Amino acid sequence: MQNPMIDQAVSRGFGPVLYSAAATEPMSVTAVSLPDDCENTCNPRFYLASIDKDVWIPRVVAVTEPGSTVGVVYAKERKFAGIPTGLIYADATLDAMVVAKPEHRERVFEIAVSQLVNGRGFRGLRILVPPEGYENRAIERILGSRRLDVRRTRVENHSVLDLASSYESFLAGLGSRTRRNCRYYRRRFESVGEYMPDVSFPEFQSVAMRMLEQSVVGARRSQVDRALRMLAAVDRPILVGLRRHDGEFLSIVGGWYEFDRAVVVFQMNNERANPQSSLSLVARGYLIEALIAQGVRRLLFWAGTGAPLGRYCYFLPTTSIYLDTPGLVWRTLRGVAARAGALLPRRLAEFASWIEPGAMKVKDSAVV
Repeated sequence: MQNPMIDQAVSRGFGPVLYSAAATEPMSVTAVSLPDDCENTCNPRFYLASIDKDVWIPRVVAVTEPGSTVGVVYAKERKFAGIPTGLIYADATLDAMVVAKPEHRERVFEIAVSQLVNGRGFRGLRILVPPEGYENRAIERILGSRRLDVRRTRVENHSVLDLASSYESFLAGLGSRTRRNCRYYRRRFESVGEYMPDVSFPEFQSVAMRMLEQSVVGARRSQVDRALRMLAAVDRPILVGLRRHDGEFLSIVGGWYEFDRAVVVFQMNNERANPQSSLSLVARGYLIEALIAQGVRRLLFWAGTGAPLGRYCYFLPTTSIYLDTPGLVWRTLRGVAARAGALLPRRLAEFASWIEPGAMKVKDSAVV
C-alpha cells in the first residue's frame, strides 16, 4: 500500500465519508471494491441499515491511494438530544468494521482510527476488539503518537452456540431439563400449528408490525425498525416463524447466513397470549434443526441470548477499549457520570454509560 491518504468523497452517492451526517444518504455499493470474503455485515447497505438515526451519526473513513480505494472503516458517533457528542463507537469483533483486503486491514484500521481520534470535536472512542487481534497493535501505535486516556476491560456481547452433526446429538448435549422442554413444548405446538421455514420479507415485516401492536414483551419500535432494515439489507436472510393452523403467527425469528455460521438478530414471540408455550425455545429448536440439516455448525446470537440456550453458549472473546481526550473538563465529566449513573433516569443513565464505563451496562447492538 503506497502513500495511503484519507479520502472524504469516495464517489458520487457516497457523500463526505468523515464526520458527515450526509452519509445517511444511500451509499453507492460500487464506491468500494469489496473483498471476495466480504459478507453481509461488510456491505455499506447493511452498515447504514444498522444505524438508528435518532441516536447515531454515521462516521465512515475511506483510505485511498492514487487511483483506488484501499479500504473503508465503519464507525458511528453518539448523539444526545440530536447533538453530536464526539463519542465514537465501533465493533471490530465480527470482521465488519474494516473493509479491505486481509494484507491491508491493519494499516487501514490504524490510519482510519488515527483520523477519528484527531478529528475536530472528538472526545472519546469506544471500540470492541478481539483480545488477540491486530487492532490492539494498531491502537498501541496510535497511543505512541497521541496522548489519550485508555482503559481496557473484558466484556460479554455476541454469543455463539456450537451445533452438532445431528439434531438428536445437539439435544443430547443439553441438560436433561432443557432437553425435555425442547421435546415437550414442540409436541404441544405441533398440535396447534406448524413451523414456517421460509417466510417472505413482506409477510415477516407485516407480522412484526402486528406483534408490535399487541405489545409483545420486550419489543420496542426503534429496535424492530432497525432489525427489519438490517434483514432487508442482507443477501442471505433467515426468516422463519411459528404459525397456527388458523394462519396467525405466534413467533418469528430473523437473521442471516455468513461465513460458516448463521446469525440470529431478531425474535418476537406472542407470549402474552401464549404464556405456557415456550415459543422462543420451540422456534429456535426448529431453526437449529434446519441449520444442522444444512451443515451449519455455529449459531451466533447478536448481542447475546438468555436462558435456557444461553447456558450452552460462549461469548466471543471481546475487549472493550475506551480512548478519551485527557483534558481536565472531560475527565471531570467522566467522573461525575461514573458516580451519578445509578441515580439517573434510564435514558440519562444509558448515555452516561457511553461517557464512562460502568455507569450502566448497556448493549448498543441488542435488537433481539
